Amino acid sequence: MTDMKRFDGKRALITGGSKGIGRAIALRLASEGADCIINFVKDEQSAAATASEIEKLGAGVLPIQADISEPKEIKALFSRIKDEFGGLDCFVSNAVSGVLGPAERIGRFGWDRALNTNTRAFMLGVQQAIKLFPETGGKIVAVSSIGSFYCLPGYSAVGASKAALETLVRYFARELAPRGINVNAVSGGPVNTSALEYFPDREQLLEAWKERSPVQRIAEPEEIASVVAFLLSEDAAWIQGHTIVADGGLTL
Repeated sequence: MTDMKRFDGKRALITGGSKGIGRAIALRLASEGADCIINFVKDEQSAAATASEIEKLGAGVLPIQADISEPKEIKALFSRIKDEFGGLDCFVSNAVSGVLGPAERIGRFGWDRALNTNTRAFMLGVQQAIKLFPETGGKIVAVSSIGSFYCLPGYSAVGASKAALETLVRYFARELAPRGINVNAVSGGPVNTSALEYFPDREQLLEAWKERSPVQRIAEPEEIASVVAFLLSEDAAWIQGHTIVADGGLTL
């Protein structure tokens, strides 16, 4: 990690921030000076472990349990942030949920779960976050997936929700730019996290992805976190409404 402190004095919320990509993002931001709010749903042990690592980096941290598929819990999450931190500078929408299966079998529950957690939560989260941003503006990054345009096995509902997410990124970027707020997304390919365990035929898929990738491997969470940190920094102030594909060239 870099010794730069691009985020000194900044307050960042990372949904799904206790594990996987969210954890890597939180640690990266904390290493560069940001105080982090890490949202989680159930795994208190992972949240506590991540919070401990953030504290060791010398940054402030607040773990908050909330199911962001529920609008009331989103409001409670941001209300707590206002009470504890007084405001917010960066919002990273990373939490993801959904069921895997062929499109012809996706039911209402699987569809609603994906859209509510991955898309509606982003929309409602942005609406709440901008109320806490300073007058000078803020930074918003959504974590998407190549499944928004590239067919992954059983990924239809989540892929559709990610495509909608990227569309919302463009609309929010257009609307919020005059207020000094940058809105972008990072679309990762397969990443080495526990989320891969939900894919059927995981080992065969991993080998196939590695063979197709020009770099012959999949990403590590820290590699996605680096792109997110860049988009949250002032170095990316002229990037607005875009989805950066960080997949090691897999979709080439």
